[in-house]
Amino acid sequence: MTLLVGLRGADGLVVATDSRGTFGDPRGITAQNDAQRKLYVTSKYTAVMTAGAGELGATVMKEILDKMTGVEGVTPVMQLVRQVALERYREWFPNFSIQPVQGQPQRPDLALMVAGYDVDAADHVAEPRMFQLLSQMDFAPMLHNYGFALCGVAQYALYLLNRLYQPDSSIEQLKALAAYVITETASQDGKVGGPVQMAMITAGGCKELATDQVREIIKHNDGRSEQLKKSFFKGGGS
Repeated sequence: MTLLVGLRGADGLVVATDSRGTFGDPRGITAQNDAQRKLYVTSKYTAVMTAGAGELGATVMKEILDKMTGVEGVTPVMQLVRQVALERYREWFPNFSIQPVQGQPQRPDLALMVAGYDVDAADHVAEPRMFQLLSQMDFAPMLHNYGFALCGVAQYALYLLNRLYQPDSSIEQLKALAAYVITETASQDGKVGGPVQMAMITAGGCKELATDQVREIIKHNDGRSEQLKKSFFKGGGS
């Protein structure tokens, strides 16, 4: 399982994911691997994240990256992502049902989150957008127009974002918030975990953060959490 997070702020977008792959039926014994690549910088102004069947996602993304030359802007990138995902799923799973049907095999779950800026002919950026494509919905484009997007183990993150997210946040604030909702989810649900992968997308382009940069953000968040905890025990209350 996984958690994908997309956040839109005043000066751009932040996208982040965990790195955990879970093997086996979650109702029974499972195994884990924390080296899954789920975040891909696909062009100057876009990034794509994957969830679900990790190896299938990696195969689909390899083909997408091979075909990405000359494609720019979040809407064209989303259309290419959708085209490749549809073609491969219809080739690989022609007799599998999209939704569960008794007596029929169901094709594997795959989710793709596409985030970034559209651009005009002069390479000027327009409004940032986030799309989600789900295999259960036959990869129909779903536009997240309320400031954030979540995929995977989203319950804890949705609660936190409903309380903490502000649309006018800066990129720096969103980086901390994205890391926070992933690490907090990981503390409660073992299907999320491993190193956090993160990228920021601004009018200047898309840039993936280095591992040590993400670790520093998480370390700073740990200090905030400790301050919050201590605040409940100061002064004795009334």
